[in-house]
Amino acid sequence: MNTDPTSASAVPRALGAFRGIRGVSGSVGALVLAFALLVRGGVLLTPAALRADPDGYRAIALNLLEQGTLGHGEIPTAYRPPLYPLLLVPPLALGPLGRAAVGLLHLVLGLATVWLTYQLALRWGLGRRAAPAAALLVACDPLLVAGSALVMTETLAALLALTSLACLSGASERPTPWRLATTGACLALAILCRPTFLPWTLAAALLLPWLAACKGGAAPVWAAARALAWFAAPVALVLAPWAIRNQVQFGRPIVTTTHGGYTLLLGNNLHFYDHLRSAPWGTIWLADKLQEDLAALTPSRRTAADEIAAEVTADQTAYRLAWQTIRDQPATFACACAVRVGRLWSPLPHQVSPQEGAVMRWLRYLVGLWYVVELPVALLGAIALWRGNYGKAPIQSVEWISGLPRRAFPGRATALGRFGAFWSLLLAASFTGVHILYWTDMRMRTPMMPAIAIAAAAGMAWVVGRVLGRK
Repeated sequence: MNTDPTSASAVPRALGAFRGIRGVSGSVGALVLAFALLVRGGVLLTPAALRADPDGYRAIALNLLEQGTLGHGEIPTAYRPPLYPLLLVPPLALGPLGRAAVGLLHLVLGLATVWLTYQLALRWGLGRRAAPAAALLVACDPLLVAGSALVMTETLAALLALTSLACLSGASERPTPWRLATTGACLALAILCRPTFLPWTLAAALLLPWLAACKGGAAPVWAAARALAWFAAPVALVLAPWAIRNQVQFGRPIVTTTHGGYTLLLGNNLHFYDHLRSAPWGTIWLADKLQEDLAALTPSRRTAADEIAAEVTADQTAYRLAWQTIRDQPATFACACAVRVGRLWSPLPHQVSPQEGAVMRWLRYLVGLWYVVELPVALLGAIALWRGNYGKAPIQSVEWISGLPRRAFPGRATALGRFGAFWSLLLAASFTGVHILYWTDMRMRTPMMPAIAIAAAAGMAWVVGRVLGRK
């Protein structure tokens, strides 16, 4: 039994701190939401917002609405994950008002992400100053702002990632059946939005039972088994309809999509490898020749059955070609892996058009400056939260600036904060692991940005506290 009086009183102190900030959190949160409404709403009111459909999600949703099929015409597809197009169906059912309704949907999802960031930062012990900073970072984050104006999964995926992170930290601290089941359901929904969440979910299936066993007392094996069951059952229940549908339509219980092969091939093909070896640094690579190769390999399609079979065959062919390229050119593959990781975590957006104008170039530079500051500070904040020493200096040094009583600032990172930092780092590691192999750019890290913002706010508060705390 732990008899450390400091440890024994940690929870009451944290609860006291939360009660101290509860009276002011509502008004501060309202101001943060109002600011987020101005930023996100302003972007959604631009003429180009939500007009393009680069990944075909709106087309799939409209087809489901008009033809009753999640696909194209009467041909079903598993090329894209189902959750986001299903969410688009109700607003698109409004006809001429569909675009505005999708914008309202994105606005609500974005505001919910900002609000949850604020609340989660408070629960993790960031305090009255750092928690609003985290929410403001999310409200203004360049990737999240740009994603909110696209008919793509970024806005939904960011909210699901943050919700899953909140559930994971809570279930790690106290693995009750309700918390474990909620966590499993949230992670399964995230997979149905973006299959990239699958490795994170598998890691949770291993680690949550282990954490439950550590807290299980005299029967750790039973505690671990029970935790696994409570977590895995909702995951299976949420994913089952998609897998069963794909078994019926494609003869395979596909849990993810049939898009994985193309994404792997896009980052591991002969043309891209030649580009890495011969093209000057920073030169844009276009996939035109790869598309021609794939078109030549595509069999003729005469019936609906041919179309359905061709989708699975194309996915398998793409995987086969990609792995063949990797085996034939291991040195270039290693270089490509480094390039993909660099693009995923690059502060500067990659140039996408050879005819880039001066305005776009300077916008890219400003975005790069934002992330040059945020990403290193976020890493520092995540480490500080994980080690549990966030807040020691800020309490004594910032208190005189705010004029607030001492109880308005949590004394150190809560257990939720430590677990949250751990799961945030694991999320970053799992996304990076996926995109070591699969094609990527910095847009792929968009779902991680709320967690990065919380860590960055903690890092900034830690730095300020250390600087002001020096004698």
